[in-house]
Amino acid sequence: MTDTATPEARRTARQLAAAAREAPPAPEVDPTRCPAYGCPLRGSVDQGGTGRFLCHCHAQVDMARWQEMTHLIRAHDWMLAITRQVKAAGSSEWRRAAALAWSIEPDMAPDPQETQALYVARLVQDFEFRVGARREKPGPMLPQRNWPAFAPQQQPAGPVAGATSIGSLV
Repeated sequence: MTDTATPEARRTARQLAAAAREAPPAPEVDPTRCPAYGCPLRGSVDQGGTGRFLCHCHAQVDMARWQEMTHLIRAHDWMLAITRQVKAAGSSEWRRAAALAWSIEPDMAPDPQETQALYVARLVQDFEFRVGARREKPGPMLPQRNWPAFAPQQQPAGPVAGATSIGSLV
């Protein structure tokens, strides 16, 4: 008579009990996620050079508030979806996508001078404000090149008589 039992079926009761007592394998954890339990965001802020990266929201609050912060992040998931839509929209479509998303909150509509990158940065900062990781609500983010304080204040210097340019020496 041939033995057709599988190796698993040949195990004794002691072997089965010992296998049951062994620790179950650890669940797979995404090393890029924030270590706060249940947080859906990526870890991007290293607190104190520990190599443990927290998300931009949990890094701003004490550990005692992490559970509340995670709950608020999940409650404002709709805002993360809007931010992803605006970020993914093409350079000609992002303003329309933002205007449709924020029709009930006109103060969140993009400023005419805001670029797509600056507007996405403002959405992230506003998200932080809404979940309690930032104290002040951000306003429109304007490009620096348009600010009068960064405009040239003096005329460039003219040529100096008798001086040669570096390019003519080479």
